Amino acid sequence: MEKKIFVVISVLFFILTSCGNENSASAGNEGEIGTTGEYDSASNTVKDLRDGQTYKTVKIGDQVWMAENLSHETTSSICGEKEFLTLFGCRYSWNEAKTVCPVGWHLPSQAEWNTLIEFVGDSSTAGKILKATNTWSNKGHYKDGTDDYGFTALPGGVRLSQRGKTHQTFVNSGAFFWSATEVDDDESITLVLRYENDAATLFENDKDAGVSVRCVKN
Repeated sequence: MEKKIFVVISVLFFILTSCGNENSASAGNEGEIGTTGEYDSASNTVKDLRDGQTYKTVKIGDQVWMAENLSHETTSSICGEKEFLTLFGCRYSWNEAKTVCPVGWHLPSQAEWNTLIEFVGDSSTAGKILKATNTWSNKGHYKDGTDDYGFTALPGGVRLSQRGKTHQTFVNSGAFFWSATEVDDDESITLVLRYENDAATLFENDKDAGVSVRCVKN
């Protein structure tokens, strides 16, 4: 009798422990449940175990960022639609961007983007500091960035949208990144680094637009 009671208690303990671990693994994560980002601080990389892709990372202040645009392909993402765009990763609508980062990482809020901007300088100069040292000068008379911290922002452009109807047009006017901060039912905050100036600007953008994603570590 005592043996049977012990077995029952052991089974219940196993079930409760498993549930607790599962909840802990998903709590605070905005990636897909059951997947993870395997972070290696020694090599400054994170491996996305969903598709095996490895991304460079960089620590800037107290934040750890992916130093490359996310390239995880989903049913709705735009990835390599045009050959010259493959360098810039995938583009996502805002609703998709909220959940596309691997577990352990998340889409940065407006406040987290502001923390980055303030750490590297201010909104008038952060664009130049965060831009890559190549690719930007490929367009006309514009200059490359200094990439002082290794963020390496590239001018991937944005996929235009019009309330409920997404166009198949890309505008290569700078680097655009989603934030997790919602404005209203139609718009959310996006960070943009443009060709024509050194600024890093946050603006209200249509949620249906196709925009790049940089994940930040939880």
